[in-house]
Amino acid sequence: MKRILCILLTVLTVSSILVTGASAGELLDEDVSLAEAEEVIESVTGIYDIEAASSSSTLIISSSLGLAKTSTKLEITASTLCASDVTKCGFTYIKLQRLINGTWVNYSAYCYSDLYDNSSYDNFSVSATVPHGYYYRVICEHYAEKPYLVFLKTTDTKYNETSSIYF
Repeated sequence: MKRILCILLTVLTVSSILVTGASAGELLDEDVSLAEAEEVIESVTGIYDIEAASSSSTLIISSSLGLAKTSTKLEITASTLCASDVTKCGFTYIKLQRLINGTWVNYSAYCYSDLYDNSSYDNFSVSATVPHGYYYRVICEHYAEKPYLVFLKTTDTKYNETSSIYF
């Protein structure tokens, strides 16, 4: 009789642990889904975004930069589209800045030197958790490069910045 009770208690204990584990896993999945679906409160785009370059001599066809605010973080996005014959396409630098005493100060830099892809398109996206109570903006330099003759190369750069967002 004691064996039957021990087996029954063991089965009940293991069953309750499995059920509790499943419930906790379901709650974690729901939390992740809620975090991913965070609503954008405000967004700004690059002041110098290029929709489509009119000049055939430029290597950068289009470029964009964005900064979006949710309730808990800032979302930074950037993209560079280049001519099909480039060997490097991307960014020289991407920096998040905040306004302190009337001066834009680098808060975080996401690349200090070339961040590029060996194709004609490159994009960048990051979420930044920053202190509240400041104005923020993003600056970047779009970059393209293609070989010219044997040892030479042609490069094209375009500066871009967003308007500011108060966070």
